[in-house]
Amino acid sequence: MNDSNESILKAFSQNAFPIEDVERIEDVCIHVVDCNGKIVCYSKGCESIENMKHDDVIGKNMSDIYDYLENESMESLVLKTGKKVQDVHVKYTSPSGKVADVISSTYPVFSRDNPHKVEAAICIYRDISAFIHMASTINKLQNDLKSHQLKNNGTQFTFKDIVGTSPNISECIRHAQIAAQTAAPILIAGPTGTGKEVFAQSIHNASPQANKHFVAINCSAIPENLLESTLFGTMKGSFTGAIDSVGLLETAEGGTVFLDEINSMNLVLQSKLLRVLETGKYRKVGGNKEITTSVRILSALNQDPLKAIEEKHLRSDLYYRLAVFSIHLPALKDRKQDIQELALSFLSTDGTAMGKQLFEVSAESQEILLSHDWPGNIRELKHAITHAIYIAQYQDTILTPELLPDYLRKNISDKRIYEKFLSASTDDKNLKATLHKIERQMILEVLNANDHNISKSSRILGISRQNLQYKVRLHNIQSNLDD
Repeated sequence: MNDSNESILKAFSQNAFPIEDVERIEDVCIHVVDCNGKIVCYSKGCESIENMKHDDVIGKNMSDIYDYLENESMESLVLKTGKKVQDVHVKYTSPSGKVADVISSTYPVFSRDNPHKVEAAICIYRDISAFIHMASTINKLQNDLKSHQLKNNGTQFTFKDIVGTSPNISECIRHAQIAAQTAAPILIAGPTGTGKEVFAQSIHNASPQANKHFVAINCSAIPENLLESTLFGTMKGSFTGAIDSVGLLETAEGGTVFLDEINSMNLVLQSKLLRVLETGKYRKVGGNKEITTSVRILSALNQDPLKAIEEKHLRSDLYYRLAVFSIHLPALKDRKQDIQELALSFLSTDGTAMGKQLFEVSAESQEILLSHDWPGNIRELKHAITHAIYIAQYQDTILTPELLPDYLRKNISDKRIYEKFLSASTDDKNLKATLHKIERQMILEVLNANDHNISKSSRILGISRQNLQYKVRLHNIQSNLDD
């Protein structure tokens, strides 16, 4: 540091701290610029927050290396006005690409010869990213609590929560909104993970019975011998240990019962449910008194209804009573134009809850998401996005491929190799030679994607470490393999 810069700092240190000591302070960030905006002091605390080294920034102009995302440079403001600025939130990107959230106080340093001339600006700041993370989490929990308090009918979702604008999902929403205004039974069919219960809750909340209870039951999750008593209730003494109990039909009286995976219900119980739909009456297990019910039945199954009938998993007469309105939800692979919107929605809701700031999906990540067929549908996509949120650092703002699960990255790598093979000329389609090229390319891509870590790469490739090392030598791959 030269003599002129040293004189700038004397007003701050008041001869109590040598400049070198100021720059070594680690538990507070001290950043000083001269009247031209050139950095003349950069403490250890600054290095930690910005992931930079002292020598990388000293002597450089502040405006050339920092990108301010929230509020302007306080040092520049103080140099212009000559007035101190205290406790201001500033968000910026450092030259290393790290996003910093800080609270800063900045003070002018005046010339001894001219008390009206600002010679430098001293900025003292601290990292508040952990506090922002905590505040975001608390805010999300409070909003969730308010949401649950508003919906005291046992539901969480409305039609506003259904994400997607593709023609097929839009048509499903339109049919469901029409059906919600009727008292007719509704059957929702679709593969696992397509959001059948979200639709069922949305229908209930858009219906005249919205202020009544919504009760859901997964027919495949309850043992066959308990499902009837769970649905209808029991009378004391009807079987050993039986007590008087209220069934779901009674609990949801005047509201909605949602029977998920109804094709898992045994055919005898299906016939009893059919009678409820036809007469509006039922008996508790062990009871001889008929109870009248006005509950609405919504049901769902995870296979084609006609196939379920053919395989004798669903009575045909029950199907025609349940499916006065029938809604078939598409698989995610059939509505891929909604993937980007769904991913951003999960980033917004789950990312905020975890204090992360992923607000954008990179072009490479979009390609990976669109290339996958999503056999687990929306549930699988949500899992992939949640994985990315957990892996991301607090300062990350873009979902990059490195944050996605390994299998998604491997899928697109395999697909690119296959497409390259299909587009090759006939001369290039010698099987042995092509397989050799494909194997080499696949190994290279997996190694590069995993920083040449042999253990991780071998797991992804599904071969042993020794086999991978052999193939690296066989293909003459230049790689600094890491265990």
